[in-house]
Amino acid sequence: MFQKNSKALYPVVWLSLLSFTAILMFGRLNFILQYANFDTLEAIPNDLFNSLFIGFRFDLKVAAIAYAPIFLIGLLTANTRFFSKVLNAFVPYTFIVSFIAISVTTANFFYYQTYGNSFDIFVFGLMEDDTAAVIDILWKDYPILSSAIFSLFVAIASTLLCKKYVHHFLNKAYSTQSTLKCTLVVIANILVYFVIARGSIGTFPLKKYHANVSNYEVLNQATPNAILALNWANSDHKKDAKFHKVSFNEYTSQMEKVLHQSDAKYTTPANPYLEKNPPNVVFALMESMGTNLLLEDGNGTDLLGALRPHMQSDFHFNRFTSGTGGTINSIVMMLFHSNINSISHSSAQKTPLFGSAFLPYKNAGYDVVYITGGSPNWRNLKYYMPYQGVDAFYDEVDIKKAFPEAEKLSSTWGVPDEFAFKFAEKILAESKKPMMLMIQTETNHPPYKVPENYDVKPIKVSQYAINKMGLDKTESEKIYGTYQYSSNALGEFVDSIKASSLKSKTIISASGDHRLRNYSIEFPKDLGFARAVPFYLYVPDAILEHTSYKFEKERIGSHRDIFPTLYAFSLSNQNYYSLGGRNLLQVNDIENPVAFNGNVTYTKNGVFNNSTPDVIYPWADSASLAIKPTAMVNPDKSIQEDYSYLQTLFLNAQIKGFTE
Repeated sequence: MFQKNSKALYPVVWLSLLSFTAILMFGRLNFILQYANFDTLEAIPNDLFNSLFIGFRFDLKVAAIAYAPIFLIGLLTANTRFFSKVLNAFVPYTFIVSFIAISVTTANFFYYQTYGNSFDIFVFGLMEDDTAAVIDILWKDYPILSSAIFSLFVAIASTLLCKKYVHHFLNKAYSTQSTLKCTLVVIANILVYFVIARGSIGTFPLKKYHANVSNYEVLNQATPNAILALNWANSDHKKDAKFHKVSFNEYTSQMEKVLHQSDAKYTTPANPYLEKNPPNVVFALMESMGTNLLLEDGNGTDLLGALRPHMQSDFHFNRFTSGTGGTINSIVMMLFHSNINSISHSSAQKTPLFGSAFLPYKNAGYDVVYITGGSPNWRNLKYYMPYQGVDAFYDEVDIKKAFPEAEKLSSTWGVPDEFAFKFAEKILAESKKPMMLMIQTETNHPPYKVPENYDVKPIKVSQYAINKMGLDKTESEKIYGTYQYSSNALGEFVDSIKASSLKSKTIISASGDHRLRNYSIEFPKDLGFARAVPFYLYVPDAILEHTSYKFEKERIGSHRDIFPTLYAFSLSNQNYYSLGGRNLLQVNDIENPVAFNGNVTYTKNGVFNNSTPDVIYPWADSASLAIKPTAMVNPDKSIQEDYSYLQTLFLNAQIKGFTE
């Protein structure tokens, strides 16, 4: 009985593995066809082969793991009367795993289209976000129904094929073998299966680092299948919010290595004028204000509205990048030097951090206020921010009370940006003390919807942008419209402040939280501007007259530089903490500036992708974000890894302290 049943089991198992692998391979090929540049692929045939070959090994590995339980059960029951039921169970089992495989593959396809990455740790940020809003976006912006039908169709096709070969091998007549030969066949099948599941016959199994096959990032993203990418993201997520004590020696050593000093403490210069005349400080974190779309501004398209004259007359840094690719990630990185995006709702949610960007203002006697146009419950910020120095937290509920007309104009994510800015202006006008005020906007977010009370200024969507967004003209115009609306709302806020008595005593700054998503990235051509966001800064003349500064628009920067820059023009002789952020307007810039983003890093030499740090693409010129098409050896390949590790040490030291 065992011989006959085992002979039926082996081909069913191997055919099931091949069928499952074919689904994953199809997903990879479709990914490459849709997102890769064919001219680039022609120049790197070996990289393409490696991506497909290693990807095939990844697919076999996942297939072997997926079918391991039922294969094992089949072997254990091969000498019993239950075997036929086990073999027939391959049919519904195949339907389930095939449906999961194609569904996850399809989801990863659209995830890359939106975020420029295969599944990563940010995918869990979506799950922790406003659930109703996320579901609304998914239903409106993505072909959920057609994707589900397609997944169902593929799963049914795989199931029918499985049913056919299960029936064939279950009813086939088999010749009898010797016990030795039968035993050897069993061992051979198990060993081959084990090697496939391991992915390698060498010392080390097939792992995540094997997916790095090329300097062309699209191939690196295509190599692991969606199931593995999701599994790796889940592993990173599980490690994400586990805090621990750190070695003091290791801490100071890493500080010296990255910052060239033993701690992260700095002090602003003494400034008698600022000491006597502390200004209000406003920082607006603008939803999806990415430079990638801003490059389309002009030639019949107005993406700035009322912000345009201020961008032209005040300070504007163009070679600037966000800290990360997500809103909450950028917030906690910029304010708390955290590389743990879930810190505000983690086990450390009630732990004050001495490195909070708000504390220098708090210690200087400021009122610290946080305004969001969205939900009070988003990421637990309403309850987390007070632990980090925020005196008052306002949200869409408060804004609607102050401006009832905002209610009917609200969208999925909150009130229109203009009302968040009007509320901020109201708070500033009523304040009796200097105020540090941070505003988080919401409108420029999918599903894109221009508020009904706003008339969109002229826009002309280019075919280039339509291709980049993968949308039709109507949907693309919505993105242009909300981008313009948000920029205009910020511009009108600056207009209003400058037209009031607050003009001489209020600093205004703004930056995007991350790139505009739904905008494809062509590697390496787009590497410079793909993750870029603008940084706008208005400093009253009276302060500039009493503070040394030098504006050089070609300076590179990132979110970590924002607060050190604000401190320099608002605080006198005040201590603050920063992991290498600098005053972007200091007279003598540092010799080797670095701008950090979770995906890319800017240096004076050029831009490199953090996943392929061995090579860097040189700047095409000294002022723009354009890069040369040919990479060179990166002399600074370890700086991103060193910086990330410093973030980990600094955050954990604040939360758990030192081991010695």
